[in-house]
Parts: sequence; structure tokens; C-alpha cells
Amino acid sequence: MGELAAKAQEAQGEELFATAVLIEYDSLAHRVAVTDHGHVEPVLISRGEVRVLSGLPALPLGLGGLAETGTAAVWRHRFARGDILLLVTGGLVEARDTDGDFYPLVNRLRHRFADRPAPGPADVINFLDTDLPRHTRLHDDVAMMGGGGHRNGGRRIPGGEQ
Repeated sequence: MGELAAKAQEAQGEELFATAVLIEYDSLAHRVAVTDHGHVEPVLISRGEVRVLSGLPALPLGLGGLAETGTAAVWRHRFARGDILLLVTGGLVEARDTDGDFYPLVNRLRHRFADRPAPGPADVINFLDTDLPRHTRLHDDVAMMGGGGHRNGGRRIPGGEQ
């Protein structure tokens, strides 16, 4: 990491930063720990509710020298079996329709998944894959990833990975 910081110092005048979100999943505690470096906030679909997992963001990677403290905040959220965590890039939430309105990610997810049986990660990705092109013609790259808790409920599997 020190080598990257040194190279960043050498590249004076260039925009040299990246947004990122770090997710740590604890299957035994049924929690996720989130550290956000200016990225689009994760979305949780849990028991018929759709909500943004928000907390205090840190500066994007490469801009940390501008902060008073170098420590990024970590926030923890419950993440139980059947929950879905969705991560997307800015290209998805910044996609505009012909009127210039941004894609309303959370509203669209609520319309489709709120107060209904729990979807699987593929259901969420497939929905967005068909719904987003109805909203806009994409002019930026889009990436999305959905994940769910372990089917074994967090129990250790002898001789296997969790």
C-alpha cells in the first residue's frame, strides 16, 4: 500500500482516486461490517424490506491525505439467512432517463421485492438487468453483485469451507 501511495504522490495534477466499499461477512454472528470509501451504499433486502445500509463514509482511496483522521468508520448491520446484499457501481444509479432523472434504484427494488417472499441474489440481478434498460440507454459501465447468507445458517461444515 505504501508503494501505491508513493506513486500517487508522483502523479501530481492527475485525478488518482477510486471509490470502494469493503464488506466483511460474519456467518456466525449473522452480520456484515461495511467500510465505505465514497462508493454507492449497499442495499439490503431483508424480510420484505428494502433499505440502504448507510453509515459515515470515508474519502475515496487516494484522497485520504485530505482527512483529519486516517481511520475509516466501520458500521455493522444484521445479515440473516435469506437476506440479500446488493452492491452496484455508480453507472447504475447515475443512469438517466430522457427527462434527466436518475435511475431510482431503491424505489424500483421496493416496488418489486417489498412485502414479498425473499428473492434470491439471481432474482435481484435479473430484475435490474431487465428494468434498468427500460429506464435508460446506458452510457456508462454498470456492475452489480448480489449475495446471500449461507444456506447452512452459519454452522461449520466438518472438513469443508463455510
